[in-house]
Amino acid sequence: MKAVILARVSTREQENGMSIDAQLENIRRYCTKREFDVLKEYTLTESSTRGDRVKFKEMLKFVKAKNEKIAIVADCVDRVQRGYVESVELDELRKKDRIEIHFIREGLTLRKDSPSSQIMAWDLNVFVAKSYVSSLRDNVKRSMHHNMTHGVWQHAAPIGYKNLRDENGKSIIIPDPDRADLVRRVFEKYATGLLTLGELAKYAEQIGLNGRRNTKAMSTTTIQSMLCNPFYYGEFPFEGQMVQHVYTPIINRHLFDKCQDVMRGKGRKRFKRAEKTHVFRGVMRCADCGCAISSDTKVKKSGKTYTYLACSHYKGNCNQKAVNENVILDQLSDEVFKPLSMGDELLQCVTAYIKQSLKSDNADVIAQKNTLTAQINKNADKKSKLTDLLIDDRISQEAYDEKMSEIDAEQVNLKSRLAAYTESGKTAEITTDYVLDIASRASELFKSSKVEQKRALLNLLLSNCVLKDGKALYSMKKPFDILMNMNGNPIWQSQRESNPCCRNENPMS
Repeated sequence: MKAVILARVSTREQENGMSIDAQLENIRRYCTKREFDVLKEYTLTESSTRGDRVKFKEMLKFVKAKNEKIAIVADCVDRVQRGYVESVELDELRKKDRIEIHFIREGLTLRKDSPSSQIMAWDLNVFVAKSYVSSLRDNVKRSMHHNMTHGVWQHAAPIGYKNLRDENGKSIIIPDPDRADLVRRVFEKYATGLLTLGELAKYAEQIGLNGRRNTKAMSTTTIQSMLCNPFYYGEFPFEGQMVQHVYTPIINRHLFDKCQDVMRGKGRKRFKRAEKTHVFRGVMRCADCGCAISSDTKVKKSGKTYTYLACSHYKGNCNQKAVNENVILDQLSDEVFKPLSMGDELLQCVTAYIKQSLKSDNADVIAQKNTLTAQINKNADKKSKLTDLLIDDRISQEAYDEKMSEIDAEQVNLKSRLAAYTESGKTAEITTDYVLDIASRASELFKSSKVEQKRALLNLLLSNCVLKDGKALYSMKKPFDILMNMNGNPIWQSQRESNPCCRNENPMS
């Protein structure tokens, strides 16, 4: 009789000794003993309960195409099926005498004239296989629930982490040595409040941080999801609660919270988007009535285009007159961007002074950090002593657990406060670098940038910007107002002459 061989494993079963090779060896020996002419061998590495079972369908198609009866030989029932879906088609072919089914381990051969007891035995074995799958699924769910409630993540690790297996084959998650620091830098950059999500996505691409497969640049949506993921500081949400996970955090809670504040608009003014690309759209308001200033582009007969700024009159007509956009651009260039731009010499002096100031914490901050560190170490000693008391049966398990819980909660609070002191210095340094870079090239950036970038610069530097009698009235945002004053301040002029960058004196004293 002609025959086909069917062997199947899932990855986990193959690891547990039910390999394809072991099945094939057993089935081939069976076929040789019964003098079957084996036409084809089908080896399936697929689930018997999920997906379309492409190779199984391919085997049935091959069998149906033959004009003679074919024996389908498998090691056991659950290698062929773990549900009744396949039974319908197999049983139909059996009743038509197109196939015989040989299950070696069960010693079961199903033919056209097989008695009902054998059919029942087949159904019973399928039921057992199906029950096994259901039980396995329940066990997996219970295991996943237990792991998740105890801080063990059961899914793909977020960008910046790697899913690995330890020497015992157990799944672990570690910070990606190539990408974890890049993720931290993205958080730190956003915490300054000086970048939009779109600009942050470009920054991530520039430093080499791409998406999950590390091939494509991250979209703003991916960047936003990353910034909102508490996994990076040590927690994940599960069943409506936050669970502290068992892995190494990439950032601390203070930095994460600061990024959330920025995203909610507390750390910076959100850049407004507009359908039309006009520099002052969403930046300026009417000084008389408070309505938004709109931009209207006109084309003259000569073909030249002119953009005019005018009150939108949303609240009714007011006396504000329209003004050519170039007039306001020239005004801001002369009053803001040219004075703000620093020469290389002044920039070096200011940078050196600020860097020096950032490196030396004041006495109060140092004292606070030392106090927090001492409390953390003291709590660690308490935990060690508690463990000794429990081992010596001098304290009950209940009292031990209660006291340990109190100490752990206090430790989390202390470490968070300590991290806040440390992180504030890092964030300040990053913000300083960015601000000084903008200040040093302000005029050049404003002159050469596109409309969207000009609007971003105006939003970054100016606040309370209004149109009044053909002029822009505004306030400079901090710290750019301070930097502008430094540029013309005689104190800094004299310090440049005496080369303060090489001295430890405070140029502001």
